[in-house]
Amino acid sequence: WGRGNGFAALGYCEALSYVPEDHPDRAPLLAIHRRHVEAMLACQHPSGMLREVLDFPGSYQEFTVTCMLAYALARGMRRGWFDGRYRAALDLAWQGITERIDETGGIVDACTNTGVQEDLRAYLDRPAVFGRDDRSGSFALWLALEMAQLRGEV
Repeated sequence: WGRGNGFAALGYCEALSYVPEDHPDRAPLLAIHRRHVEAMLACQHPSGMLREVLDFPGSYQEFTVTCMLAYALARGMRRGWFDGRYRAALDLAWQGITERIDETGGIVDACTNTGVQEDLRAYLDRPAVFGRDDRSGSFALWLALEMAQLRGEV
């Protein structure tokens, strides 16, 4: 499930932002985070987006998981967890996200709120939001701020 992986990437990002550099568990946490992000990037669509079900080709390209992955990349690059090799993937995700926000703040293809589902079919059948969505919009704003910080604009 895309967003389940996105929330994990976000959680590692936030934890690593506060765990002291000299903490004995920091290096293992960072290694796990890097492996996880790499695995997610292996599922990135040529549009820059990730899918609702990451490894299922028929699953739609989902807005919020892409925001979460891009946020993890932007924060990670800014903090030195990821090097410049990740910039193209980040820029592609940013492009995909910005192409899915209209001039009034409407979002395209953000999955509705989802808990644990019974099976793959249930994840594939989750409806997508087309229009305003506070949750999805907040992920985009969080990412936009991190992108501005990465570019030295803030």
